Formats: sequence, C-alpha cells, structure tokens
Amino acid sequence: MLYHILGTVSAAAFLLTWYGLAKQITNIETLRKSHLPATQSLSVNQFASSFFAFYANFIFGIAIEPLSHYLVWTRFGALLLILAILYQIWRDRRSISTGFIVSLCAVGVVIGLCSIGFRPYPNLAKLGANSLMLVVTVLLMQGTLHQIMVLRRSRVIGALSPTLFRSILIKDVTTLAFAFTMPIAVAWPLILLNGASVLTRGSLLIQMKKIKNNEVSVN
Repeated sequence: MLYHILGTVSAAAFLLTWYGLAKQITNIETLRKSHLPATQSLSVNQFASSFFAFYANFIFGIAIEPLSHYLVWTRFGALLLILAILYQIWRDRRSISTGFIVSLCAVGVVIGLCSIGFRPYPNLAKLGANSLMLVVTVLLMQGTLHQIMVLRRSRVIGALSPTLFRSILIKDVTTLAFAFTMPIAVAWPLILLNGASVLTRGSLLIQMKKIKNNEVSVN
C-alpha cells in the first residue's frame, strides 16, 4: 500500500520536472528570438549526464519485477524533453561532439523502449541494469560539478533555469522516499543515484543563488 502511495506522490512530483525541462526549452527559445546566445552557460556535460541519470532510472524500472510504471513512464517523458534540450544546444553550437551525444541519446531511447518486450530480464541483464546505475551516478556527479565550474567561470546564469533544478531536487527527494518502500537489496542503486543527485543538484542551486545575489548587489 505504501509503495503505491509514495509511487503516486513521486510520479506527481515528477510532473514538476517535466515543467522545469519545458521551462528550460522556453528560456532557450526566448533568448534565440531576442538574438542572444541561446544556450549560454548550458553545459552539454550536465544535460547529457542528466539524460543518462533518467535513463538509468528508466531501465531500472523496466528491469525490476514487476515493472515500475511510476519510474518508467515519468522518466520516458523526461528523456524526450532532455533530448529536445540537447538538440537545441547542438542547433546553437553545431559541434560534432554534441551531435554525437544527441544521436547516442536518441538511439538509447529506442533501445530502452524495445527492451520492454524482452521482460522479464535474465539475471545477467539485471546485473547490467544495476551496473548502469553505478556508472551513471559517477557521470551525474561529474556532470553537475562541471556545470558548477562553468557557472563559476562565467559568473552568468544565462539560459540555465533555476526552476528546472528546483523541480529535479523535489523529484529526487520523493524518489528517495519511494525507493525506501522497496527491499534495500533491490532498491540500493536507486537510493545511491538519487541521493547523489540531491547533494550535487543542491550544490548547483546554491551556486546559482550566489550568482543571482551578486548580480542584484552589482545592479
């Protein structure tokens, strides 16, 4: 019963993440229409690592038994929105590396959807899903730290949306609560990934707040 209650709360809170991602896309489009740098201060590293963090949750939700609809479909929507943000960054910068990342992410979404047809996963695939969570935890931490470094160098928030990261932080907290309704032996990768996200995204929000306060004091 608690599983379904917190699963519903987590899924509802995740709609804020969808809103935050959509807000980020809107910020980019607004700057582009104003003929300003549309993806200023946006780290490809940060958004790519965020994509893979959502992707790891997506695959984890598919791999566990029974399939967690609370994890799978909320993350699927987020994957599409982050893919749109990465495309916008590529559109602005036209770099080969960014184009490769966009293509890799798009292929990953297709593979993930197709994998639903092969459930239940054999034990080896479940081990692979857990290993993916560990790798993505490291990627997420370094990606967010890279975004913090970009902000410290530029001292400008630019198109980066505080709303997005506040919504992600709320999502991480509710997902952690949801994870603790599962057996620890099953949920530990989910706890590790979302716990790391709470710490690093919280630090990023603090950095953005400092920059905003400095801009206000200068003005």
